[in-house]
Amino acid sequence: MKRRVFIIFSILILIGVIATGSLSISLVRKNYIDNIEKRMISNAKLINSFLKNNLNDYIDLNEISEKYAQEIDSRITIIDKNGNVVGDSHANIEDLKSHINRPEIKKALNGTIGISQRYSNSLNTEMYYVSIPFEQENSNIAAIRLSLPLKYINKYTKKIYMNIIISAFTGLFIAIILAIRYINKLTYPIEQFTKVTRNISKGNYGEKVRINNDDELGILAESFNIMSIELSEKIEELKNSNTNLRAILKSMLNGVIALDTNNNIMYINPSAEKMFSIKNELVRNQSLFEVIQNTKLNSDLEDLLYKDNKESIEIYINHPLTNILKVYTSPITYQDNPNRKIGTLIILEDITEMRKLETMRKDFVANVSHELKTPLTSIKGFIETLKSGAVEDENLRNKFLNIIDEETYRLNNLIEDLLILTDIENSKNKIKHEIINPNISINEVIQFLTELAVEKNITIIDKVNGNLPDIYGNRGWFKQMLINLIDNAIKYTKPNGQITITAYNVSDQLIISIKDTGIGIEKEYLDRLFERFFRVDKARSKKIAGTGLGLAIVKHIVIQFNGDIKVKSEMGKGTEFKIILPIRNK
Repeated sequence: MKRRVFIIFSILILIGVIATGSLSISLVRKNYIDNIEKRMISNAKLINSFLKNNLNDYIDLNEISEKYAQEIDSRITIIDKNGNVVGDSHANIEDLKSHINRPEIKKALNGTIGISQRYSNSLNTEMYYVSIPFEQENSNIAAIRLSLPLKYINKYTKKIYMNIIISAFTGLFIAIILAIRYINKLTYPIEQFTKVTRNISKGNYGEKVRINNDDELGILAESFNIMSIELSEKIEELKNSNTNLRAILKSMLNGVIALDTNNNIMYINPSAEKMFSIKNELVRNQSLFEVIQNTKLNSDLEDLLYKDNKESIEIYINHPLTNILKVYTSPITYQDNPNRKIGTLIILEDITEMRKLETMRKDFVANVSHELKTPLTSIKGFIETLKSGAVEDENLRNKFLNIIDEETYRLNNLIEDLLILTDIENSKNKIKHEIINPNISINEVIQFLTELAVEKNITIIDKVNGNLPDIYGNRGWFKQMLINLIDNAIKYTKPNGQITITAYNVSDQLIISIKDTGIGIEKEYLDRLFERFFRVDKARSKKIAGTGLGLAIVKHIVIQFNGDIKVKSEMGKGTEFKIILPIRNK
């Protein structure tokens, strides 16, 4: 404000100074030129009088012009009735053209005083001309003209201008100094209020105004300070409340989106951004439907938002992964006016894993029932056959008993694998952990399964690094993991095939690779390979003994070791399982 008041004062003073100075300069210049003009007319009349008294056929007009020009410090030009120059103090008359068309000469030839200001081509400068008629009968002279360079006039007037300007700016300076002192006194309280309110707007709540006046401004300052303290307390309380609320919303696993009445986003928490794959953080005040950009999804949400009551639906998101979301909506209303809706609150619950678990549980029960029912049905059938009289036939009896024995063995293996899987899942903190030497355990497993491989004419190639670092975990599970993978490779590798076992360490990880030249697995089945009872080709799997739980057990053992397992396969060329386990801290 001080600057604005100062500028206004300064502009007013400056306008006054400029107006006064301009008027003074104009008057002084006019007065000076009027005096010059009168003096030149007076000098011209003196020359006119001299020529009238002394004019004869022998007088030299050039000489007369030069003589008087030096005395009066002006150029003198004598013109005849035809406009020709017959005498000039500063130029050769033979070089001068007719002056008949000069404005000041025209007036003189018409019997009046001629005055003009223009550029002189003969002297190459701006000149001020005064011309008077020469009135004498029987004389060829018609006019006497005096001229003075404007630069002399301007030089003198410039001195006057400078004096006026210096005086004006001196007055301006003094006026500004006095104005500043007055403005400072006038605007100090206002500046204090402005400074404090600006600081409060920046977040410095509780700041006070320092004004000790006993007038109305002092009362206003005291009231302002009380208001500032109360505002600071309220803002701090609100800030803490908002901070806690934002922390809660950010830490929620469920997505939260608040929309206004136009379905523009007022707030969205990180979980919701992740669910909808929103990478741009600047989505506030943008339409929810423009941000999501999914026609089907937007249609489902629009139908849900159209209803004012609390509603919920399940929606599917296929990018980047297929997820199932439970969407709950509830109108946002004022506490003191529940009928006034200001927006909609959307809660997003990711139920993908829950649906997967439900599906897996159903599949598991169905698969276990099927796997148990098949051997039991077979056993029951053969027992009934034996009871019906086949027991008397020794060959038939032995055949049926062998089948019953195989089915019992299969049933026993299934139950053992189920118990192992249950044990791994439920004994996270109960199992015995120990230091494991991978070289010893891998070698023991290879020796254990070599005979089985030889029976199928399959070669096991050992490329295990001989100096592997120790790992930490359950030794039995580690060996069970290797047995399941190598046994699986033997089952699905044709005769004359190879199984290559490689083990090495990279940085703080142990890498174990089991690669076969078997039948391979189609790419579309790789993601489901570690599911319980999953078989790529059920018809072919029936011919190969197994419970369907081997790879599921491997996956859970790897998880217990805080490791990872990857699989690559190509149809007709083979499959590679790669296990990555952390090395024991030394």
